[in-house]
Amino acid sequence: MYKKILIGTDTISGIAPQILDAISTVSNTKTLPYGNDFFTKECQNLVKEIFEKNDVEIIPMMSGTASNSLALASFLRSYSSVICHNEAHINKDECGAPEYFSGGGKLLTISNALGRIQVGDLVKKIEEINFKGKSNSVVSGVSVTQLAENGTLYTLDELNALNKVCKTNNLYLHMDGARFSNALVAQENVSPADATWRAGVDCLSLGATKNGAMAAEIIIFFNKELAKEAKHLIKQTGHVISKTRFVSAQLNAWFKDDLWLKLAKTANKKALYLRKKLSKFKEFKFLFPTQGNEIFLQVNKNTYNNILKLNIIPNLWSKLNDDLFVIRFVTSFQTKTSEIDEIINRLEIGLSFN
Repeated sequence: MYKKILIGTDTISGIAPQILDAISTVSNTKTLPYGNDFFTKECQNLVKEIFEKNDVEIIPMMSGTASNSLALASFLRSYSSVICHNEAHINKDECGAPEYFSGGGKLLTISNALGRIQVGDLVKKIEEINFKGKSNSVVSGVSVTQLAENGTLYTLDELNALNKVCKTNNLYLHMDGARFSNALVAQENVSPADATWRAGVDCLSLGATKNGAMAAEIIIFFNKELAKEAKHLIKQTGHVISKTRFVSAQLNAWFKDDLWLKLAKTANKKALYLRKKLSKFKEFKFLFPTQGNEIFLQVNKNTYNNILKLNIIPNLWSKLNDDLFVIRFVTSFQTKTSEIDEIINRLEIGLSFN
């Protein structure tokens, strides 16, 4: 029997050695609790340096869902709404948390085949909402996901165009950056500042957990006014971390010497290698470009079942009909070339007999 290979998500990955060492170090250091510690202050300074902006506020978090929801709740009210893509994680995978954290705020969605909000879509949506005036919820902002849920990225041109619409309509712009590092390194000569606040992003939910950390997320408020509201909500919603230093220390190690970018580059490189190897199989249809560390394939039910029999476990993403499925392969900083080669060897043997 083949040994199981989990290749459906980057959350199966472990902890980068540098981050593991940082956790051990901080465990032997006594500091003030609740974010009033040296490690959290260092984290804020690192964020200021990396994102080239002095007037920022940070809130270290342990959960991506809480990070997104608290960031949104900083401007989403019970009587208002946020526009996002229909496939966005905040819409499909967070169990109503943004609505719950905001006391009843509403998510309004846009659907298209690209998986990313386009300017024309956004303008049309806003016009539809405003047409009836007071009978609709007030639109407070827009949320984009970077990388998008289909593994593609928002270019700077796309972000700047969306920001222009947001600023024209007095809307805040939030970015779910669970795989922001993968998107960043996939673009040439684009700095963290270029990809966020210079493109109009008011707050970023930046995730490290998928890319080397144990459990570390951070909300970065480029608009400091929003941080004031979020800090009121963080205690009420049960997300104040007494030992914040353990999260901050992970982030510090992650940022140090560009580790976060190096890990993301490794994951992206392995995804391109895997895609090249998978392209030889007629059973697979690629659905989107591989711009980060995710590969989406259309397969028939029989092929999917055969993949499982080979003990290769991708993510069953969606069902197109009774016979067509969408599966996702995801690489991480720990994915080995030998592991990919083993997947290909199994597929060559297992699929050739069907």
